[in-house]
Amino acid sequence: MDIEFGNVGELNTKHTGWFIGFSDWTRTNAVGTPNLRYMAQDALARTLHAKWMLHPAGDDRGIAKPPSEGRTISILVSESGRFQLEFSLDEQFAEAQTRRYTLQRHGDFIIWGENIYHRWFVEQACTILTLRWVPV
Repeated sequence: MDIEFGNVGELNTKHTGWFIGFSDWTRTNAVGTPNLRYMAQDALARTLHAKWMLHPAGDDRGIAKPPSEGRTISILVSESGRFQLEFSLDEQFAEAQTRRYTLQRHGDFIIWGENIYHRWFVEQACTILTLRWVPV
């Protein structure tokens, strides 16, 4: 599955703060594999969606979502909170095919590619910023 997890405050952005885009430092991740945060300077995207969501603890809106389109990044922007996401290629979220990540520190992010089912659970109240775009 095309998924990357990290913390925006710990990324090497060459002191620019830019962590998504065409900069060389977004081209590959820490292990040298292609990065979902990279978009070539001449690349096009056909949409941009932005969501700012205040999630109370136990928020029940995180039911399984349809397969993702394009690329999506969710970032914990509140100073505290716990937001768990699950990803699967199987719409039933079979245990062996499900990956789990928890955003729990200010700046934690998860980015994923297309055709992945996801759902989320709010363990502790938090605010999440989510961006979605579709590279052409």
